[in-house]
Amino acid sequence: MGEWYPDDAALLALSRDEATGVEYIETGRSPYYLEFRRMLHRLLRAFERANDLRVYQDGELSVGVRGGRAFVGDAAVVFAGVEGHAVAPGATTWLWLDGDGELAWSELGLPGEPGGGVALAKVVAGAEAIEQVEDLRGQALLWQPSLLGLGVTAEVERINAALDGVDEAVTAAALSLLCAGPGAIADVLHAHQQFYYDQDDEAHLRLINESAAAGARLGLRFTLAGHLPLDTYLMVDEANGQLRQRYGLAGATEYALVGVLPVSWAHEGALTSDETARVMGVVPVDGRVSEVVLSAGGNIESSASGDGVSAVVKVNGVEVTATAPELTDADGPGFRSTGQGDGTAAVVKDDGTEQVSRGDVLTLDLVRDVSGSVSEEARDVVVLVVVRADEPG
Repeated sequence: MGEWYPDDAALLALSRDEATGVEYIETGRSPYYLEFRRMLHRLLRAFERANDLRVYQDGELSVGVRGGRAFVGDAAVVFAGVEGHAVAPGATTWLWLDGDGELAWSELGLPGEPGGGVALAKVVAGAEAIEQVEDLRGQALLWQPSLLGLGVTAEVERINAALDGVDEAVTAAALSLLCAGPGAIADVLHAHQQFYYDQDDEAHLRLINESAAAGARLGLRFTLAGHLPLDTYLMVDEANGQLRQRYGLAGATEYALVGVLPVSWAHEGALTSDETARVMGVVPVDGRVSEVVLSAGGNIESSASGDGVSAVVKVNGVEVTATAPELTDADGPGFRSTGQGDGTAAVVKDDGTEQVSRGDVLTLDLVRDVSGSVSEEARDVVVLVVVRADEPG
């Protein structure tokens, strides 16, 4: 249901908006175009701040950022604005103001630390042009810092209740038990940071113990300023004692550090016929095939949208995928990859075929399935097989 206007009589009775100072044009006012420009002038002055740091498209694969003012952390900065900032084709780019008030960007996401910058926009680009500019300034404007983001894990009410409980008996020893630890109360109510290392403000290592409460984690956070836009976290998986890694924001995918090894095969130039029984290589470790990815530097273009290329990977002569990865004309021209959401993604078998041993032979059938009139052949076709090593017993 849409937003309602005041009724017509009420609107016609309005002469001036008190909040913004914008005047309504009276019925019959002349010359009308001059009155309209006056109203527009005042509207633009009222909305001028809404234009601060706005990201806009100014080319097929470039954006501009309007100048403006902002607080980054606890410092006020003035940004002059930029034009013609290039973004990568076929990628999503996040833009923000960093701690120095300079424009920063990444294809991996926004900074993970609170106060790490002022979010500006997310720019989604296709192979040849920008498809969307999503304004993110609202999450900086309408932001309420959380206690967790400030390094505090206890709610104010719980701390107050604990202090009320000890009443006049609040002594140095009692406060030590509550806040300093080690002790059950301290572990539940606040976080510890037992170790911190800073090398010339370029590399930070911080050991974090969130608390001893259920679900808490012990982790090591790496900050490599000037090298990686986001932090890397190492944590111990309590279920099996294995080390796990996460890069970036909370909620990002975590990976067991068991190790993966790639095996790849490439066809250079145009693919004009099938490639059968091509040896990709040998399996380097005991483990399982976890992914099969098909990529093309340039996708096939044909009068039949179903024309395309598929990759059948075999282990010792037995196909390892239930569904082979495939790219067709329908996926569009230029670079395409099943690993990036194009075409048909591979479905690896789970019947034991995917289990491999060191020395197994990987072969490939690259199938060119064409029934229409081809104007551009698929070229620089590459197949990647990811072998995930067995986890330690």
